[in-house]
Amino acid sequence: MSVERRVIRGSQHAIAAVLAATHPGTGSNTADLARLHATCPASLAPLVRRGRALAHTEAVLSAGLWLVGCASNFCWVHERLRQRAPAGAPWTWQAHTPALAARLSDHRWTTRELFDDQVPLAVWVAPKRRGRPPTRARQPAIAVAT
Repeated sequence: MSVERRVIRGSQHAIAAVLAATHPGTGSNTADLARLHATCPASLAPLVRRGRALAHTEAVLSAGLWLVGCASNFCWVHERLRQRAPAGAPWTWQAHTPALAARLSDHRWTTRELFDDQVPLAVWVAPKRRGRPPTRARQPAIAVAT
């Protein structure tokens, strides 16, 4: 058995540069994507079947996927990203999250840290008014004679 690696989109040099910058290990693998496709339904019930946990709107499903993605990247350790512990440590392996491996964080986040982190809100933009204008706006102003 063997593994054949081939570039489908982009160039070999661009992929090698990204892999070198993020230090993910030996390379990119379809197993990473398969793990993500297994993690989302396991963590978010509306993706599995219709029932009591049905996501009634796209916004609810989108928010759930963002939460699973953030927890997966910052809180949950991944077996594939582990590294040998330094000499003299009481453990053999040092667990890492994807954010630690990509050097986006300096420690593994707790779920509490994930929820307490303050993210600035986007600038509010008034929604565009659609449809016919209200009746009072269509009526001409009445001139009052004095």
